[in-house]
Order: sequence, then structure tokens, then C-alpha cells
Amino acid sequence: MNFTNFKFILIFVSFFILGSVSVKAFDAPETFSDLAEKLSPSVVNIATTSVVKQRQQAAPSFEDFFNFPFNAPRQSGPTEKTVNALGSGFVISADGYIVTNNHVVENTTDIQVTFTDGVTMEAELLASDKETDLALLKVSTDKPLSFVEFGDSDTAKVGNWVMAIGNPFGLGGTVTAGIVSARGRMLAGRYDNYIQTDASINRGNSGGPLFDLDGNVIGVNSAIISPSGGSIGLGFAIPSNLANNIISQLMTNGEIKRAWLGVRIQEVTDEIAKSVGLNKTYGALVQGLTAESPAAIAGVKEGDIIVEFNNKEVESQKILPRLVAEAEIAEVASVKVWREEKFIELSVTLGIQPSAEVLANIESNVSTISIKELGIRVKGITQDDRSRLELGNNLTGVIISDIDPDSFLVRQGIAVDDIILEIQGKKVQNSSDLLTVINDVIAQGKENVLLVFYAGQNAKKYIGAKLSVK
Repeated sequence: MNFTNFKFILIFVSFFILGSVSVKAFDAPETFSDLAEKLSPSVVNIATTSVVKQRQQAAPSFEDFFNFPFNAPRQSGPTEKTVNALGSGFVISADGYIVTNNHVVENTTDIQVTFTDGVTMEAELLASDKETDLALLKVSTDKPLSFVEFGDSDTAKVGNWVMAIGNPFGLGGTVTAGIVSARGRMLAGRYDNYIQTDASINRGNSGGPLFDLDGNVIGVNSAIISPSGGSIGLGFAIPSNLANNIISQLMTNGEIKRAWLGVRIQEVTDEIAKSVGLNKTYGALVQGLTAESPAAIAGVKEGDIIVEFNNKEVESQKILPRLVAEAEIAEVASVKVWREEKFIELSVTLGIQPSAEVLANIESNVSTISIKELGIRVKGITQDDRSRLELGNNLTGVIISDIDPDSFLVRQGIAVDDIILEIQGKKVQNSSDLLTVINDVIAQGKENVLLVFYAGQNAKKYIGAKLSVK
């Protein structure tokens, strides 16, 4: 299971008891034993094997000893290493369809699932969705398997009892219980809407089910927050209503098709809200539009702040992608924007979200994107650009098509036709990569980024750029 490092601040609070408070205790189930006995046969342990390439350090030469410490260790050719990993999953049909997390089975060469009776079967990865971290497996079986069904995650209220079954640290068939601690948690993904629980979730629980007391799956356990790698009561599950929709599409179509608006957005800060006369800080600021996108056709403009989508408030920039993805393709969606100090209602016929490759190609050929924080407009590198500037076909990045005379980059010698290769150590393939990193930096309260520009064959130019975030 993959984990993100989090910085923790411990806050100690002293409580002075001034009087007694009467609180009615929530009725806890007397036991989970019957539920665990009934559901455990449908939960499987997943063991995966993958082969990764790594570079092996060569033995030091005679010259290395004399040049130490100035010479970096020499590297020999790549070698292959076999990596084994563990996770969990659950059966959703008698004929052997199994749900798990994408990160449990991604890039694996062998998948083995083990049932509570000790039977092990080889599983096939049918399809997966990296965006929501879900995957669909299939085992071949001659006899019907015990299976579980998705419930309605919208009924899982904060404080409700839940039970998790999984394979933490390789200890298969482990049952833990707790309550729903919170809903609608967002971590790092575009479509995050996690159920938070204090039921113990550890390494190896990934892909396992989170049950309600009726035995329905209300979540797919996927992540934890922990400074040590062990459970501290902060577990996160993909809600079943989202998972059921994704798995149904994977089972039927083998891929996911999502509705598409076609806007590039950023967070609305307090300063931005005040500067445009918005009465509170919310919404998603349209930083750019893909040419001929549904939003552009419907009249959405750069600088608009989308405050509602299908009559649901856009509380922040992170909420909008999820709201759009939950809508139907070809649906006529109502979009309320704030423009020139007034609300405007627009009707947008949603399209189909292009693949990352197609979207990059669209940007390369017809679209320029405004990066207001840097005072530039950028676009993908076209074949005309490569011929005109004598660029190799392997060069990737975005090219500056326009630059504000007041941009900080002008004072650093950057001009039109310069090419951005990297930002904050991450390679830039298209404008979306650039915007994503800038939005993350702003969300962290920072004002500076490190940009790497193309400066001729085998040469780079590093610029520490100050963002304009107001």
C-alpha cells in the first residue's frame, strides 16, 4: 500500500470539568461475530508479483579511490528485481468478479487470490481506473463463490458503526470495527470523496471492503494517514456509490468514460474574491478553456468563477472535477458563474472527457492556456514549432506563445518561444501539468517555483520564478 508523508502537529489541551453533562450513549452492537462469519468467505487476500528495473552500482575502480569524494558511484547496466506485495479484495459475483484497488495490482505480472478456506486461484486483471484507484479482477471457478453487494454509501452517516475485513501485514481474514468518522474527505486525487473511519486499517487492507451493519459494502478501503505506517485511526474508503458506478463501467465497457466541461481552473483565494466583488471565498476560477470545448461553446469565459454546477455549490476548486465526473455525458448541465460582479446562468452540453494523450494533442495544435501567475500564455509544441526552432522530435514541454511585459520572467531573460521543460522537478508534457503544479504550490501557501527552460541541445536554464497569486 502506498502512503503519503504527512507532517503532524500535536496539540495538547487541558480540560477543566465544570459540571456534569448527560449524554445518551450510542447503542453499540453486542457482537460482530455473526456478521464476520457471514461475510469473511467473500473477502480475499491478494498477493502480487512485479518485475522492476534498477541500476546496479558497479564496484569502485582504482581511479575512484583517488578521486573520492568527487566522483559519484559508477552505475552498471539495468538489472531486474522481483517485488512481491500484498493487498485485499472482495468478490461481487458468484462467477468470480473481484474488486480491489488499482495500486494493489498495477504493473503486476502475477496475481494470486486466497480465500478464507485456503484455496488459492490465479486472477486476471480485466480493467482498472487509476483516477479513482479501483480495479476489477476475475477468477475462473467451477463452483459458485460467496459474494457481497454494494450498499448505498449515502446512508453511511457520521457515527454509524462499520466493519472492515482484510489482509493487514499479511494476516488474512482480519476483522476490525469502528465508526464513520467523517465524509467527503479529499486527499490528492481529482475525484476524491472518501469516507473516513477509525476502524483499524493497515498495510495490506488496501482494496478490502468496509461494511455497514447490514453486511453491505459501503466503501473500498484505500488509504491511511500515519507517521509510522500503522493505524492511528485515520483510514479512508472509496464510497460504494462511486465504486459501484466505476466497477459497472469497467465490467461492461472495460474503460471509464466521464463527462467533460473543458476548463482549466484554479483555487479562488481571499484576495481574488475581494478583487472581483465576490461576497465569499468559493468557486473555481476559469484560468483557460480548451478550444471548442463544451464550456467554450456555451459561453464560459476566462476569468469567470464557477460557483454552482447543476445547482450544487462549488465550495472549492477541488470540488468541480468530481461534480462534472458524476454528471452524465451529453447532459445539459446548469453552470452558474460570477462575471463582472454579477451571477450569470449558462447551459452546457457536457462532452466526453478525452484521454490524456488526446487532450495533449488538442492543446498542441489549437489551444493556448493562460498561466496568469507567471504572466504568460503557453501551448504545446507543434511540428511547425519544431521546424521553425530546429527542435528535436523527442523534446517535450510547452512553448511560451505570449508574455506580459510586467512578468517576473521577463526580468530573467525569458521570452516568447522559450520552452518550459520542468516545474518543481516534474517534467512538463502539456499545459495541464504546469497548471496542476502551480495550483498545488499555491494551495500550500507558497509563492515561488523552480522552472527549467530549454537552452539549446543538452542545455537547461533554471529560473526561480515568483508567482503572482493576487
